[in-house]
Amino acid sequence: MANSQVHPQGWISLLIAPEYEERAKRMRAERDRQYGNIYAEEATDERWVGDLGEMVFNSWLKHEGVQGFQWVLDDAAGQPDFVTALNIRIGVKTVKRKVPPREDYTAQITARHAREPIDQFFFMTYEIAHRRMWLLGGLERERFLQEARYYQAGEWVHPKYQVRQGHEIYNIEISKLVAPHLWIKPVA
Repeated sequence: MANSQVHPQGWISLLIAPEYEERAKRMRAERDRQYGNIYAEEATDERWVGDLGEMVFNSWLKHEGVQGFQWVLDDAAGQPDFVTALNIRIGVKTVKRKVPPREDYTAQITARHAREPIDQFFFMTYEIAHRRMWLLGGLERERFLQEARYYQAGEWVHPKYQVRQGHEIYNIEISKLVAPHLWIKPVA
């Protein structure tokens, strides 16, 4: 996290070395072998970005001096991604983008993940062409579900994003997220 930058919104960005992308791709391939993929996939999905997000989140917790947390790597399907020493279960959600985030952008979870055993969601976005990861912030699950909008298959989130069948989502403005450095204090 030494090369990280904190932005006025509290977001944190950092550059990702190519070897971490390769590690994330291997991790995704292994998880797919272990658990399968419950979603119809398109070539542009770049699902490994979620694994990269977990890697970065793990490093960030260590950088922040968080002790006693667990990164759930074994038997991970349907489980939280991380569990803190306070037994707070965290789901890390990472999406790819072509451009840096803006305050009017949104964060989302797949509707199928809405009832997983999670206490907190933490959102990230990966600016894929520039290898820049953005830690945007988090939100308590119940609050997220209360304030997010549900989009069903066929609905348009914005002019370039129509929800695919089986990929229904809950979507919230990233301006409603609690910035990373404020979010981490009560959960760690």
